Amino acid sequence: MQSFLLFPLLYVIVENVYSSSTQPNYGNQRKSIMKTLLKGYDKATFPLSDPIDVEAEVTIQDIGSLSAKTATFVVDLWYSQIWTDPRLVYSHLSPQKNLSLDGAVAQKLWTPNVCFVNSRETYIHMSPESNILLIIYPNGTVWLNHRVRVCGRCGMHLEKFPLDTQHCYLIMEGCGYSIAQVRLHWMKWNPVSVASTRFQLPDFLFINATPSTSMKHYAAGDWDQLVIHFTFKRSYGFYILQAYLPTYLSVFISWIAFWIDSKALQARIILGVNALMALTFQMGNVVKNLPKVSYVKAIDLWFFVCIFFIFMSLCELAIVGYLDKLNDRRTAKYERRQARSLRLWTSSKWECAREVTASRVERQYAASARLYPRRYHYRHFYENTNVGHKIDSCCARVFPLLFAAFNVLYWYHFLSV
Repeated sequence: MQSFLLFPLLYVIVENVYSSSTQPNYGNQRKSIMKTLLKGYDKATFPLSDPIDVEAEVTIQDIGSLSAKTATFVVDLWYSQIWTDPRLVYSHLSPQKNLSLDGAVAQKLWTPNVCFVNSRETYIHMSPESNILLIIYPNGTVWLNHRVRVCGRCGMHLEKFPLDTQHCYLIMEGCGYSIAQVRLHWMKWNPVSVASTRFQLPDFLFINATPSTSMKHYAAGDWDQLVIHFTFKRSYGFYILQAYLPTYLSVFISWIAFWIDSKALQARIILGVNALMALTFQMGNVVKNLPKVSYVKAIDLWFFVCIFFIFMSLCELAIVGYLDKLNDRRTAKYERRQARSLRLWTSSKWECAREVTASRVERQYAASARLYPRRYHYRHFYENTNVGHKIDSCCARVFPLLFAAFNVLYWYHFLSV
């Protein structure tokens, strides 16, 4: 039984040894083909006399950061350049379907040198060696792929901050080659793809990346440009918790003064001033992490309106305090007059004095009302009603209604557009 199993095993071993000895070594064959192709090859010479068509393809691997303060974003991506070089045709030399080579061979070949013209910094990943893949096909088609990290500029428009959507761009050009030498095109199938949309960005949500083309005119000629348009929507949950909710509380606290007795002036002042100071501190804490821009942002408008409401509540406090003080003066003056009249009524001729005084007061009061109707109206208003209480009651209704109307307009405008 054991000998019966041994013969098939020996047959497999002998067959594998024979096959490996008869098949040509791929590494040696690849070196031989490249040695033949590079013999007399000049990387400074264009492959064709006509403009060379170069197709590009980008796969976004990761988006590291997007900063409003530095106006930059960092992207890790693979980008490929595909063109045809007739000098690299090897179909007559070998039946190999393709030759997979490294970056060292790429340095010996002519390349279109597509670069990111709006980047602040670009480098090729080294893990553990240069992440460059070169594939040459039998018909002379060259596929050059780089894995790079690009730190690109992203000029942000913060008019709607923190309810904004930002658009960033990466622009690729053939460095040194105008449209007279190189024409750049996006690959027809899936030119820009995303390896994963679950990018961990602290402030933004990645929406999409779309390709487009344009042409840039320089003094030396026209250059093709390949553009990747990135769209990011800001995650405003942090600002709801750290900016909007505290300002709501500050405004609401300032309204508590409307329900406090106008005589408790010190308590009402403390409420209003503390609410204003807290709101100012919150505004400074948010704005310090943003770039200094000359236009008004959405959050600036929010803070300004909230400060305005708190300031107006303090103004209402001053008005009520002044009117109460004026009313107290008028009341004291009226009481002094009443005291003088009372002394006259208690004189020896009490009955006569009372009739004379009463008739005289009525005549003077009626004459004053006819000659100075507005003075009579105000005197009657201050002496017979509590003006401060009425103003407080009115503001306790008007302020919340106006603030609610502002909220409806604010959130509708910035969330619907």
